[in-house]
Amino acid sequence: MEDFYDGQLNDETKINKQEKVTDDIPVKWKETTTQIDYGFDVESSSIFLFGEIMDGTLYDVMTRIRGLIHMRDGDDKNKPINMIINSGGGSVYEALGIIDYMQSLDIKVNTIVRGCAMSAAALILCAGTGIRAASQNSTIMFHEISSDIYGKSSDMKANVQHMEQLENILLGIISGNSKKDIDFWKSNTIKDFYLTPKQGIELGVIDTIIQPKHTRG
Repeated sequence: MEDFYDGQLNDETKINKQEKVTDDIPVKWKETTTQIDYGFDVESSSIFLFGEIMDGTLYDVMTRIRGLIHMRDGDDKNKPINMIINSGGGSVYEALGIIDYMQSLDIKVNTIVRGCAMSAAALILCAGTGIRAASQNSTIMFHEISSDIYGKSSDMKANVQHMEQLENILLGIISGNSKKDIDFWKSNTIKDFYLTPKQGIELGVIDTIIQPKHTRG
């Protein structure tokens, strides 16, 4: 593996220092408030994706990444970013937007679950562009897409077709970022498919487990 993640939030992963990030997302924060209050921490090179993924989460993530990059100095602007995840999931559309944004950056994004990464959050975790990690007692869960479909018959048919298209996109992302093919994930995610970090490594949805520094005995 080209990059190495040692479990520290101030990851010193090396990348091409000539790479630049360009987009025009506005950055908003108060200079008198600590950066961590706005979902990012410059010192640890981290942004935070906590709670439900809902309308506006994509904008928040983009703004946090831009804010973090803006607050960096010199060569630090090109360091990988750590996205710390603790989320039960939420909007598939927002999750896909976050994945597209991560993949548009020249800077790598390490995805790290502490707590849980379920449903849409698990998708983001496995699609990280840098090192994908999990704390030793975290939980990962994948399942098939769900939706309440109602209305006119013609609309229901269109919605079902759209859901099937989305399901194929999600399965493609998971299989493309794991050691298993689409058929494996399609059959195993009919119901909630829970994984321990060890199982996550075996299936290839994460790369490493963050080990504790302090233990008794």
